[in-house]
Amino acid sequence: MRVTTEDSISAIIVTFYPDDRFFEMLESIDKQVDNIWIVDNGSTGLSRAKLEGLVNDTHTSLKLISNNENLGLATAQNQGIKEAINLGSNWILLLDQDSIPANDMIEKMVSAAEEYEDKECLGMITPRHEDDDGMPSIPSYSVKYGFRLQRYFMKANDVDDMLAFGLASGSLIPSKVLQKVGLMRDDFWIDYIDYDFSFRLRKLGYKIIGVGAASLRHRLGESFNKHIGNIKVTYRAHPAFRRYTIYRNRIRVIREYGLEFPNFLIFEMLSISKDFMKLVFIEDNKKKKLNAILSGIIDGIIGRGGLRKF
Repeated sequence: MRVTTEDSISAIIVTFYPDDRFFEMLESIDKQVDNIWIVDNGSTGLSRAKLEGLVNDTHTSLKLISNNENLGLATAQNQGIKEAINLGSNWILLLDQDSIPANDMIEKMVSAAEEYEDKECLGMITPRHEDDDGMPSIPSYSVKYGFRLQRYFMKANDVDDMLAFGLASGSLIPSKVLQKVGLMRDDFWIDYIDYDFSFRLRKLGYKIIGVGAASLRHRLGESFNKHIGNIKVTYRAHPAFRRYTIYRNRIRVIREYGLEFPNFLIFEMLSISKDFMKLVFIEDNKKKKLNAILSGIIDGIIGRGGLRKF
């Protein structure tokens, strides 16, 4: 178990039919935190049996919350967070089931927290995201140069306390901050949960800190290839129900925070434009996905939440 700080750290891992990658991640994070809550969102059969076997066969620091159905990512995260806070954990680490932390990720993040001068403003610490080959996989967006969001890939020696937002997976959050800011938005279900939480942090004056020395191997999802003439295009695409939740929740986030954080509003307008171009010119199932996007926009305007199937 981890012995680098007197503060206790609990990891919250949400699962849904986890594959072997989850067990690789668990082996790494088990050495770095005090307690682990696995919150399973409705897995059945062999997947459920493997998770139950883990808890029965290992030490008491590993705990399982089994939901009989998929309650959504936000609700599952909140289940684990509440348990960890009730136990007295000082820090909460959020992880996806397929994100694998480096063996010293927590050590580097805790070290950055200890060295940070304005500790009362520390709201979230995020790692540098890499793919399985060690190449940068997800860029960071910083507001340290004023109005424009600076998009860049964090390097190992970077520490940036002016991030515009942070991804949930790999994020380390003080429990006292969660108690003040509030937990994840249950009705978002999935997508833009971390954006919403990030802006709630920033509205209250908290900083989101990126630590390049802390690394996390993070999967971006399945890639697809398509030929347009003689050009081979590699792209990633979401199914219709995810297009719905993405657009519904992004509209809700834009409505709530767009005026206060106009650089994010511009960023989102550009992202939406690129997404529509990709959908229209490259992706399949255009009609179904466009219908899901339209439904998401409407529901985002009226404030509807939860899950909707397409």
